[in-house]
Amino acid sequence: MRDPESVAPRILVAGIGNRLRGDDGFGPRVVDLLLSQKLPAGVEARDFGLAGLIIATELSEYDIAIFLDSAKFEGKPGSLQRSRLKVEAGIDDPAELARLTLHEVGLEGLLKFSKSIGTLPERIYLIGCKPKILVPTLELSPEVKSAVEEAASMVMDTLGKLLSES
Repeated sequence: MRDPESVAPRILVAGIGNRLRGDDGFGPRVVDLLLSQKLPAGVEARDFGLAGLIIATELSEYDIAIFLDSAKFEGKPGSLQRSRLKVEAGIDDPAELARLTLHEVGLEGLLKFSKSIGTLPERIYLIGCKPKILVPTLELSPEVKSAVEEAASMVMDTLGKLLSES
């Protein structure tokens, strides 16, 4: 559990997605780029890939989480969208909980489960990228590949704003 005496927030930047399914590997690719840069103190970038519910307990270590994932929204493939997520409710229904598997639960399922067990960070953000291809391949589409660097810049900008608030 996070030390409540600590002043600077602990921030997780988490890449979510399957590198073997084309543009679904967007999040992990952005984390690769971020790991080659100097991140501010208190910020940890991690590739969670398809970790699913397994990472729910680890989220308790952070005050803020920024998830990087492919996401469905309006716009052209490679478009980026940054949003603050609100998780209104956890998972209270045992039948719904039983349907969740340890892998491939999806970001929404992970966040709801984390809220249910009390490990959800105070603030959650998503930097999503609209995918073009979700087929078995190690390659990103050209549109999403060109968005990786912009997404890394978006993360650094978001970190700067978050850290200046504290």
